[in-house]
Amino acid sequence: MTLDDVMLLTDQQVQGIYNDVYNGFWRRYKNPPDWQSPEWEDIVQQEKVLRERHQSCPLVLHMLQDLMDQLEARSKRRNNGG
Repeated sequence: MTLDDVMLLTDQQVQGIYNDVYNGFWRRYKNPPDWQSPEWEDIVQQEKVLRERHQSCPLVLHMLQDLMDQLEARSKRRNNGG
């Protein structure tokens, strides 16, 4: 990646991203439902809404992917007794 590849964001955009992704998404879903639960569709839909809202900004995509990995791991480990 070069500096030309970096999408420059304003302070307000970064603040909005963290507000939406952490305060909105993470805090809502940090205790995920069972992995096979139909409630997972809600999580996936909300993740899609955030990607679209922020026009697939790389910062948002990376944050959401990392958080989705965390949610999946938490759900699967809980279901496996781990």
